[in-house]
Amino acid sequence: MNDLVHMHVYFTGRCTKCKHYNEIFVYDYGKMTYEEQDAAMDHVNHPVVPIACSKCGAEYPAEHIVYREMLRKVDAVKQAINHDYTDPETSAAILEGHEKRFEIFTGREKEFWAAFTDYALDNWQAAVSELARTEVNAGFVALGKSPTLKSDLHARREAQKVAQADRRAFWHSANAEFVKELLEIGAMGWVPVDYAKHYGVNRTRFGIMHFPIAEGLEDLRTKYIGLLFKRERGDNAFLLRRIGQLSDTAHKQTVKYNKLLRQLDEQKHIIANLQDKLGAANAQIYSLSDQKPITDRSKDDIRRIRELKSFVADLLEELRKLRPNEPEDVLEPSVLDEEISSVGNVSAPDLSTLEGKTVAIIGGYRSRRDNSGYPCDIIAHDGRKHDPDFYDALKQADIIVVLTRFISHASELEAKATAAQDDKPIHYIKETNIGSILNIVAQKN
Repeated sequence: MNDLVHMHVYFTGRCTKCKHYNEIFVYDYGKMTYEEQDAAMDHVNHPVVPIACSKCGAEYPAEHIVYREMLRKVDAVKQAINHDYTDPETSAAILEGHEKRFEIFTGREKEFWAAFTDYALDNWQAAVSELARTEVNAGFVALGKSPTLKSDLHARREAQKVAQADRRAFWHSANAEFVKELLEIGAMGWVPVDYAKHYGVNRTRFGIMHFPIAEGLEDLRTKYIGLLFKRERGDNAFLLRRIGQLSDTAHKQTVKYNKLLRQLDEQKHIIANLQDKLGAANAQIYSLSDQKPITDRSKDDIRRIRELKSFVADLLEELRKLRPNEPEDVLEPSVLDEEISSVGNVSAPDLSTLEGKTVAIIGGYRSRRDNSGYPCDIIAHDGRKHDPDFYDALKQADIIVVLTRFISHASELEAKATAAQDDKPIHYIKETNIGSILNIVAQKN
């Protein structure tokens, strides 16, 4: 074909946050013929990248790759993107097999054509019944004939009359375009269901099952066989139906995986939004709580504080439901230093303001639980798991201390929410020495 095409490539899909449809431009092949386009596509890869939403700015996985023909303003191909993982070794084998397809076919061409012709000769009437008029005409041209063929049906009737000695040459020429299609597109791009409609079910089945391809592409062949043999009868019926069932199952799993991937991305945006709201609510609570004296607060302020605390509780509950079960990647919690540091004649810090109180330190753990020597009770929890001990520590505390270097984001949110709900002071400290921690808390209190 000498007609020119001008193909652009796009990634498309709806934003998982705001549902706005977006397209991003990926590649411009330039103007060329169809054959040049096919050849160019063999040497260009399009790594899948996230789409940045033009409306809300969120990034999300692309849903489709679209090949858009710019001269005619039509989408030539729109293919769903499967985000299931293929290991690099398998991917390399597939690409290598695709690039070597001409070499592989040349080495086994005679063998393939002999088998393909034997298949046709076994039932000539059934074989030629799938030929189009143009294909029958090509077969007769190879025999040096040019009969007038009025329709596909008329052409097939004439093909049935071809002499036994001429049938191999006739079949080879009649199927030249079909075989060329399989070769030039390559197994990576075969569309068996479309081929079955255009070329006929039986010769499509033979072509897909016996066409010479690299070993790295055999899994694709199995997948295609599953698409073509869903209701087969005969000696191999059970095996072929089983392949079809497994192919269907694999396809459904891929669809399910892609759906779960989008749901996970949507959930990330929901969690981020809830965390923003929680942070804003906490800021308002602290702002209202800092208004002194408390006895002078208006009824409206008190009502607003209660509403915000309730809102914080609701947001925290939503976060607990949406939060992944896997622990966050944080530094290993530190063992809290029990030694009392002293410098020269500097007097010991005044911790009298902490007397009789309970201080919960989240983000570290103690090698012993002896509180003697301290004016207050100390509860330590590493914060890695939200177990009953974690919530008991927050509940019993009069003062909450968060060790910012060793605590997950989720545990910090739990501590913030508890402090906001119960009007408990909370301090964010980097120290790991208990004496230093208590000194900082006493000074701030």
